[in-house]
Amino acid sequence: MLRLEFDGLFRNTDEEHSSAGIMCYGWRILRGKQVIAHGHGTFARSQDANANIAEYLALVEGLEALLDMGVYDERVLVCGDAKSVIGQMQGSASISSLAVKPLYARAVRLARHFINLRWQWLPRKHNRGADLLSRHALKHLWHDPQLYESIINRLQSAAQSGLATRLMDMGGLRVYQST
Repeated sequence: MLRLEFDGLFRNTDEEHSSAGIMCYGWRILRGKQVIAHGHGTFARSQDANANIAEYLALVEGLEALLDMGVYDERVLVCGDAKSVIGQMQGSASISSLAVKPLYARAVRLARHFINLRWQWLPRKHNRGADLLSRHALKHLWHDPQLYESIINRLQSAAQSGLATRLMDMGGLRVYQST
């Protein structure tokens, strides 16, 4: 059985425009106790950015990695510490945020490719592997002050002018290991 663990985090970049920010994500795929794939990345958005969207970014990236690996018929347990995301994917919770709905729909489309997929909520303390990857993505961004300042300036300008809500990809990484 495979296990996909995912985590997202959100950092507000503009107190005046509280929905502008940086969303980082991390995910990892395990076979038994061995990590066979992992990834992390960063997106920025001038509005409608939040932690839930960051969680969905992590989930979508992890599901896409599973598809890349061609594991359609294996048993997969998908684990995350966002109760709302797990509940929504199980069909037991509704989605009220218009900003989340496209990512939710994408995650549902991806999940349909797998024959035997189960969902499990984990307390944050049991999701440390994915959490560390999402935090690594944020640290990577902070370690490049010019890039970080450039992103903040772009987000603030876009928020002040009411421009685009589209995601700006700030870089991501997928790593696969042989099993």
